[in-house]
Order: sequence, then structure tokens, then C-alpha cells
Amino acid sequence: MNRETLTGRAGSRQVRAVFLHSGGGPCRYDRTGRTDRMGTHDRLMPPGKWQIRPLHAGPGDEPMPRRRYEVSGLCPDGYPQHFVRALPAEPHIDEAFCAFAHGTLIATPGGPVAVEDLHPGMMLSTADAGARRLIWVGSTVLMPMTDALRPMPPMLTRLTADSLGRGRPMPDLILGPRARMLFRHPGCHDILGTGAAFGPASALVDGMALIGLRVTRPTRVFHLALEAQHILLANGVEVESYHPGENAADLMDPAAGLRFLALFPHLCGFEGFGPMSLPRLTAFEMERMRAV
Repeated sequence: MNRETLTGRAGSRQVRAVFLHSGGGPCRYDRTGRTDRMGTHDRLMPPGKWQIRPLHAGPGDEPMPRRRYEVSGLCPDGYPQHFVRALPAEPHIDEAFCAFAHGTLIATPGGPVAVEDLHPGMMLSTADAGARRLIWVGSTVLMPMTDALRPMPPMLTRLTADSLGRGRPMPDLILGPRARMLFRHPGCHDILGTGAAFGPASALVDGMALIGLRVTRPTRVFHLALEAQHILLANGVEVESYHPGENAADLMDPAAGLRFLALFPHLCGFEGFGPMSLPRLTAFEMERMRAV
């Protein structure tokens, strides 16, 4: 991670603006003074003011809210386990819990079921592999006051009914800040060699069909994991089931990796998440394709 610093004065205090960027792959500067290429979930940050901090502040000094993460998962013996953990809302943990808002309808062989009514062991309908067993359900609550302290508060994405075609979605769909949607574009072949990929739903916000929403009240969000990465149907829209990414283990130190894996009672290691059937795009890559 590289850091660039500009030092100046604001009133009677000496301040500096800190710009963070990663060395691997294209990065985008914006008026916040930061890029957002954080491991497995890259998203385009909306325009805002330059980020100014006191000279003594470091890049990790932003308040990190703690959340209660609720987990329901199948153990290796097939029996369900439910527990709650209070942990810092680190990006790699938040990503495992923040995809679908309460009330999202998930397709199952017996018909749509609200995400809050799903439990491990149920069969879900996937767009790529038929019926597959639900292994893990994670949920947490986004708090408006706590998350407002973060440099980039989490945003929800609302898709209005029929905005992607008839019945896609139906009714309106509200996705969490870490949701990824299936993105089909000819440019996917040029970058990834496939006709489609998963990308952040927040990158598709246009203010009309897809609308970014601030969290103004406590909002429960969920994520769902199967035996591998699959395409779920949420209110008729293709979305990604949870997978940490093929390089997730390399992005965490050993202690963080153990804490993370403890949230998944059915796993002994990262290989237990199974293969990824489709690659992922960053928000920057999606924006570049849509601009052509």
C-alpha cells in the first residue's frame, strides 16, 4: 500500500491530506482523497470533499464500529449451529454479512422465500446449477449513527421494479453494501475472457433505476453461502452467493484468518468455500465498460 501526503494549514492547525492507493492494478483517485481497492471487494467511491486529518493522525485512525454478527451454519456432522459474535466491522467480515436487506425474496424450488426465513439445510434455486443446499446464513444490523462515523458510510442499493426487464426485479429489491450482481457485457471477454462476471451492485447506481440509499435507521442485512460460488435469484435478479474470493487467505494475517474462519462452523480452511464459477469485476472496470 502506497501513501502520498500533502501538508498544509487549516486555521491554526497543521493538517495533511493522505491518499492511499494499492500498487497492483489500476487505481482511481477521487475527491475523497482515497481509492477503494480493499481486497476482494472494490467499489467506486462517490464524490465528496477532500479528506483532511490532523498531522498526527494515521491512515488507520478512523473509528471502527463493532457489530453483532449472527451466524447459522451446518457443522461437519450435518447438525445446525447458531451463535452471535461481537467483532469490529472489518471489511472482510462485513462482506460476509451485508448483501440482502430484510424482506428480500430468494428463489427456492418451492417458490420465493424471504431471506430472514431461510435456514441452513434448505434447498435454493440457482441460475447456474439448479437446486443447491444452503450451508450458511449470516446477518447483522447496520446502525446509522455508528456507521456515519466512518469515512465512507455503507450505502444500500435499491433496484426499482422492472428496471432490468420484466420481473427483474419484482418487487423493488434492496441490496446491502457488499452485494454483487451478475454483470453481462461484451467487455468482460476483453478483461476476463468470459461473457459475464460479478460486480458490486453499488457501481450500477444511476439515480433512476438503481438508487443509492443512506442507512437512516437500524437495518438488518444478510448473506448466504452454499457449497461453492453460485448465482442466486433475489426478487428475480441474478446475484452472487457468498464467497470470500480465491485469494482471501493471502489478504489476512494468520490470526485474522482464524477469527474469520470461526464464523463458518462447516469449514476447516479457506478451501472449504469451494471453487468460483465466475470471476469478479471492480467498480472501476464496470464503469469503464459502461462508458464505451
